[in-house]
Amino acid sequence: MTERGPGDMVRTRTMARRRTMWRRIFLDNAGLKIASIVIAVTLFLLVREDKGKEADIEVPVVLSDISERDVFVGELPRVLRVRVRDRWSRLARTLERKANPYLVDLRGFSNETIYVFDREKIRQLLGVSSASIQSVFPSEFVVRTEPKVERMVRVRPVFVGEPMEGYDIPMDSLRVNPPEVRIWGARSSVKEVGELATHSIDLSKLDRDTRLEVPLQKPNLPFLFVDEERVAVEVRVVARRGRITIVPPTEVAVRNCPEDKACYVEPDKVTVTLTGPKPVLAKVKDRELPLELYVDALDYDPRQSKHEQVRPNCDRPSGVDCAMTPRTLSLFILSPEDMAKKAAVKGK
Repeated sequence: MTERGPGDMVRTRTMARRRTMWRRIFLDNAGLKIASIVIAVTLFLLVREDKGKEADIEVPVVLSDISERDVFVGELPRVLRVRVRDRWSRLARTLERKANPYLVDLRGFSNETIYVFDREKIRQLLGVSSASIQSVFPSEFVVRTEPKVERMVRVRPVFVGEPMEGYDIPMDSLRVNPPEVRIWGARSSVKEVGELATHSIDLSKLDRDTRLEVPLQKPNLPFLFVDEERVAVEVRVVARRGRITIVPPTEVAVRNCPEDKACYVEPDKVTVTLTGPKPVLAKVKDRELPLELYVDALDYDPRQSKHEQVRPNCDRPSGVDCAMTPRTLSLFILSPEDMAKKAAVKGK
């Protein structure tokens, strides 16, 4: 058996202490150390993923101002396609919010000059001051303008259809308000317009004086503007006058006969001739409007049995004249005794 010397014992104790130290390093608070390692690895991966990336962002374009003497007639880009390079975390936040519009101010620009989009202004709109703008499309556009002019043009009402049967529409009585409207815009478009027409007005549906609010037809010309969208059109409708004779003769009624009397007229029917607007006369003839002839017994003395030269009343539509043949008749207001005597006379 080999005896261990003092040197061997020292080495043994040293190795034991080292094993204990390493054990403490790896096993003491093992959960905390493992969590720290996981966090460190995660942060490392995130940093690697968050390195510089590129993304395309659309920025809307709006014409904000131009000289008061000019009209822009060129093609303004609707959006700018901007390619941006930055850390993905910053780009993601930029993509989540809508970009503010790029306002184009053309004051000071003349026709056929070039407008160049400012990258620094785009960077400010996107809110990514640290980003690198790789490209902007389109990067510029040609400014095309024309002088702004204005003029007053006549309004022409447009009619379709024919007036209803029995009606006339005097064209010289038509009124348009306003009769003229202001148009303005690019000189090349304004000079093409001599008048403005309204949308169609259907005459076949009008049977009385009418005031209509009618839209204007805007010419299909670019960069042309009209101050008014609608005008008022006043149409006078005149009914033709005519005359009709009601066939067969019309019965004459007696109103308000005393309760203890019997009332009648002779003759009990008359021929009626009406004069007035033809559409109204046609409705009377077709019995769509009322016509009634009557004698009111309250207007006569009930003690007198016979009244001569009685003129019947004619209930008819307004604006219609009524003529009767014969023009007068006789009204009888008889007591029961008078009726009995009359019946006896007829019996003989």
